[in-house]
Amino acid sequence: MLVKLYLKIATNLHILYNSTMKLLLAPMATLSHQALRNLIYRFGGCDEYYCEMIHATSLVSGGKFEEYYIKTLPEPEKMVWQLTDYREDAIEKAGKIVSELGGIGIDINMGCPAPDIYKTGAGCAWMSKPHTEIASMLKKVKSVLENSTTSCKRLSCKIRLGEEDFTTEKLFAYCDMLVSEGVTQITLHPRTRKEKYTRKARWEYVNQLCEYLKSKYPTLNLQIIGNGSIFSVEDVISSIKKAPNIDGIMLGRSAIQKPWLFKEISAGLNKESLELEIDLLNLAIDFMQDIQVCQPQEFWKTRIQRFFIYFCDNFQFGNYLKSQMINNEGFEIQKKILEDYFEKMPQERIIKIHR
Repeated sequence: MLVKLYLKIATNLHILYNSTMKLLLAPMATLSHQALRNLIYRFGGCDEYYCEMIHATSLVSGGKFEEYYIKTLPEPEKMVWQLTDYREDAIEKAGKIVSELGGIGIDINMGCPAPDIYKTGAGCAWMSKPHTEIASMLKKVKSVLENSTTSCKRLSCKIRLGEEDFTTEKLFAYCDMLVSEGVTQITLHPRTRKEKYTRKARWEYVNQLCEYLKSKYPTLNLQIIGNGSIFSVEDVISSIKKAPNIDGIMLGRSAIQKPWLFKEISAGLNKESLELEIDLLNLAIDFMQDIQVCQPQEFWKTRIQRFFIYFCDNFQFGNYLKSQMINNEGFEIQKKILEDYFEKMPQERIIKIHR
């Protein structure tokens, strides 16, 4: 019955959408690092990997840990460098650094709702600034990209709907300004700043923005990406039915819970056969080992904790396992916690996907 259901879902995906639909990994602080990219790559990867957001001032000042934010593996040509700061000069200087690393381009974080980011004037705060100030910053980043000696050429922005008093007119005017300054890809997370993740993403606004920009700028080949409330193949169907002309889907938390989800969606889009047998214990252990290779020791604890906050949602007693993984530290201890869990719940260790 489950196989038949999956076949029906995959068929619906192929009918509704085409193979040009891009799949992107969202920029998530403490999460979108090389170890997570390696996991996703094991299942075929995705079209674009946004790095975890880079604090421009810290990168420019040569902070102790900044080298770990600009690792490029496993697919350097697919990297997108997301910068955050409130100072345009810092963003410009950081842009010069990352643009020489190659990849696709630079993305400006204009959507992070975290209070610590917002109150500094960065993240979502950019959406409330005068358009002249935003345009000045974008001009400088665009110039950096034009002068880059690598493949890093595209300027993009990740945004939200804005504040609670947002209107489509305000949103459209904001995006008009972005486009006028050379932004060619816009990712919309259709929630307001204060909503964070508390309500379901409103994909109808992704559709409205897509229709507006593509009709107004038909020759610019603008790319509009939707992001938010995508946790399954069914969610992909539901979201793209609401916004059928978008150019891509960005996955965030769901890509941590299910690093193979890009592969599932891609198989449906391309009407490909799919045979997966995933050992979740081995996958989790491999991730923890990879963290020790890809990240400094000072980061091991937080990166592993953040991963298991979402990965444990795969399990019936996920909250219990999550608590154990968060409140205990050390590879051997956490490995034993995982082994003990699957000894008690062996039926949850292996996931099989077939179509």
